[in-house]
Amino acid sequence: MGNMTSIPVELCATFDADEIRRLGKRFKKLDIDGSGSLSVQEFMSIPELQQNPLVQRVIDIFDTDGNGEIDFKEFIGGISQFSVKGDKESKLKFAFKIYDMDKDGFISNGN
Repeated sequence: MGNMTSIPVELCATFDADEIRRLGKRFKKLDIDGSGSLSVQEFMSIPELQQNPLVQRVIDIFDTDGNGEIDFKEFIGGISQFSVKGDKESKLKFAFKIYDMDKDGFISNGN
């Protein structure tokens, strides 16, 4: 996790080294079991997320490899969507994914 070369180049443009270090410390605090990844339960230990009805969708989007947990690279990638330095197109794609429940490229009415 501390190895900056493992962070994708586009994320290094979103966060500087100090920000990545701080995010790494936050990630380690959330990683209660020390596994190197965040389970849904660990992610939900963030008080601001506990009452958010969209949090499971956000977790699913952060979890790019679909293994049910979020590693540091996925964490940084997901958090970058909320950065003021992030590009507008990525933010729009992220927002769209929240409502594309069945991942078919369309926002449906839930039927």
